[in-house]
Amino acid sequence: MANLTNPMIARGMTRSGKIIVADKALLDDHRLRLNGKGSHREALREAITFANFVETHEVYIHKAMELGTTPYNLAITDWFGSPRVMEIDVDCWTGEIGQTIRVKARDNVMVARVTVAIRDLNENVLESGEAVPSADNDAWWNYTTQSQIKMTPFPTVEATAEDLPGNTDSFAIS
Repeated sequence: MANLTNPMIARGMTRSGKIIVADKALLDDHRLRLNGKGSHREALREAITFANFVETHEVYIHKAMELGTTPYNLAITDWFGSPRVMEIDVDCWTGEIGQTIRVKARDNVMVARVTVAIRDLNENVLESGEAVPSADNDAWWNYTTQSQIKMTPFPTVEATAEDLPGNTDSFAIS
């Protein structure tokens, strides 16, 4: 368990015996700040339940071996962390049907899904749907437009990434 005697220094030992020394908190409690519900104990209880459930899943096993940690610890870290939408690429999109909008999203374990919504100036949804991972198996996801969109004025394009525990992050351009 971590020894948090000084809030700026965290020391502890992992289940695998590695010693951790960090100059910032080991766990991000953003979930508690965002939804304002529950206590730290409840959040940790939920993270532990999630970790017990997924520690035998291949995604966590392979990623844990790659990082030199345990699937259990990785799952707890994933529970408290959010994916990030890094970029929305609309360079090849002219508003026509069948064109691709690319979204770059990352997570510490895996981005499970990416959705795209296109809105007009009044925030009315003109089109929305799920993107698919690019064939390169990298951080890029591709969304193919289903309808013709008027480009003047330029609409808002919002991408939302979700990871395996259900954490989300959104990014919009207009």
